[in-house]
Amino acid sequence: MAGSRKKNKKVIKYRRPMNIGVVFFGFIAVYLIVCVYTFFNSTHISGYEVIAGNLAADYHYTGIALRTEQVFQSEKAGYISYYAREDEKVSVNSAVYTVDESGRMAQALKDSAGELSLSEEDYNQIRSEIAVYMSNASDMNFSEVYDFKTGINATILDLMNQNMIAQLDSAEESGGIFARYNAGTSGVVEYYVDGFENASLESLSSSWFDQEAYERTNLRTEELVGQGEPVYKLITEETWKLVFPLDEEMETYLLDKIRENQKTAEDGTVIQNTTYIKIRMDKDKEELWPSVTVEYREGKAYGVLDFVNSMIRYANDRFLTFEVLIEETRGLKIPKTAVTEKEFFVIDKNYVTTSGSNNNMGVMKQTVGEDGSSQAEFVNCTIYYQDEEYAYVDPKEENFSTSEKLLQSGDMLIRTDSAEYYQVGQTAKLKGVYNINKGYTVFRQIQILYENEEYCIVKEGTSYGLSVYDHIVLNADTVNEDEVIYD
Repeated sequence: MAGSRKKNKKVIKYRRPMNIGVVFFGFIAVYLIVCVYTFFNSTHISGYEVIAGNLAADYHYTGIALRTEQVFQSEKAGYISYYAREDEKVSVNSAVYTVDESGRMAQALKDSAGELSLSEEDYNQIRSEIAVYMSNASDMNFSEVYDFKTGINATILDLMNQNMIAQLDSAEESGGIFARYNAGTSGVVEYYVDGFENASLESLSSSWFDQEAYERTNLRTEELVGQGEPVYKLITEETWKLVFPLDEEMETYLLDKIRENQKTAEDGTVIQNTTYIKIRMDKDKEELWPSVTVEYREGKAYGVLDFVNSMIRYANDRFLTFEVLIEETRGLKIPKTAVTEKEFFVIDKNYVTTSGSNNNMGVMKQTVGEDGSSQAEFVNCTIYYQDEEYAYVDPKEENFSTSEKLLQSGDMLIRTDSAEYYQVGQTAKLKGVYNINKGYTVFRQIQILYENEEYCIVKEGTSYGLSVYDHIVLNADTVNEDEVIYD
């Protein structure tokens, strides 16, 4: 009985079956963790589709205007009023200003000011000056606000003076309370002086272009003038110059343009024809065609633009900002990050030849036959690029059937039209990109026509180059040649 009870107390444990679902989801979790880890710790390769495009270069410069200017001083001391408007062309004996020694004329003008009003033409002139300022205003040059304020005040005063003086012309006949002064010659009237009135190319200096040191005096801001003090100036010639410092790129461009216009006579004399360039003024967006020369002072290069018109349009400005309009470079537009370099064998161009019915390009290489004799073997290698002297061959290119390098350093090449030899070994680098059209990286050489900080314009249609819609690696530093690219 006791044995039976003991036997009945034996407990048999039940093993639960393995939960397939837990194992499956555990496997997926591990897989996802591995994928996430791999993603964040691997180099990501981005592609770029080649497009046709252009880069508009920014060739902005600031120059100093040189004109034929003559400053006139007041013959008397007193209260001054102006007849001629600034930027107005006056003829000989045209009234320019009046001086009132007693002050009675000035008081009469003030007393009459309340009765005077500006015409619609006067308001249009003021609106025009405001519009010009607004179109060129910059937060970086706040000091120009004060120049604008002074200029507008002087313009309004000028217009009111002309209107008031026109009503008081009879005062000169009846009482002679002021003296009127006429222009001594014809020219464009300006009411400022800045010390550049007598400047010329002979005195050209780099200090001219320090705009922080530039001082300009507006002659119309003072009511009283002393005898012998400057009161106005006349620009007497329509021709004028614009001088500006050259950077290396613009210096090269202008010198090349000038050389293009040189001709050599039969006696060997070099004839220099006039060279013109196209510019756009920032002030009013006017496009002009001045002639250009290059001057050197103290080792620095300066461009000199000569104009035969438009002087009056910019007579009130000493410093003028403009853009040299160079033809936009067109080609294939690619990011600079895609550009890399590859080393090539450099071979004398005279050793490149053709063979077969398809005129395959390659070189003749000296080999040794089974009997030990020297033989000439045609090697059908890819010529990536040729210039006037050399051909560039990929040193890694292999024979498909033997997987041997087609050319190696030390190989001797034979010139087909002579008994001369050329030893392979010299190398040079070509710029290029990695093409990924076939799913792996293939080097394609490029010829850069123009570049800025972000993009390059490369020549289209080059040998082993790029075409529109080709796909290339966006960042060449992230891959190697012949690397398989996975989407």
